Amino acid sequence: MKNEINTGTILLSKPFMEDKRFEKTVILITEHDENGTVGFILNKNTSIDILDFTPLLTEEKITIKQGGPVDNNSLFFIHKHPDLIHNCIKIKDGYFWGGDINDLIEGMNRNEIKAQEILFFTGYSGWEKNQLKEEINEGSWIIHNTNLELLEKSINWSTLLIEINKEFEVWTTAPSDFRLN
Repeated sequence: MKNEINTGTILLSKPFMEDKRFEKTVILITEHDENGTVGFILNKNTSIDILDFTPLLTEEKITIKQGGPVDNNSLFFIHKHPDLIHNCIKIKDGYFWGGDINDLIEGMNRNEIKAQEILFFTGYSGWEKNQLKEEINEGSWIIHNTNLELLEKSINWSTLLIEINKEFEVWTTAPSDFRLN
């Protein structure tokens, strides 16, 4: 298993992680450089209404995921429309994050961008320079370098963990508090 983090890397939290905010999470790294790392939790939905962030959208039934514990009052998004959404940042495999929110709203309201083509997040996960590397070395995260087509499916921590290594299957049914085992 490679221990390299790149933009587009998937992180899976190891079982029994002490930080419960990241328990059984799957995170997409969207930015990684000498200053630090930014990512979004892919497998935790919220009940937040998109209209709380942007009342200009005509589409009302949009799922917003809990991207992480940082900046929960802001809306972030991942998409495949760099031609319609300006100032976005490339992740990999044709996926981008962020950009001009007005471009996104206009594209959605004109039906050029479908709601199911966008992943919305409130908050993000962030690490300072070398912090994530230290957490990986401590054993908190499993790195999974894969094609991002998985973003178009329902993302399940247990399924991905077994996909990475069949021996991890025992972890998928273990209680969160290993002392209860």
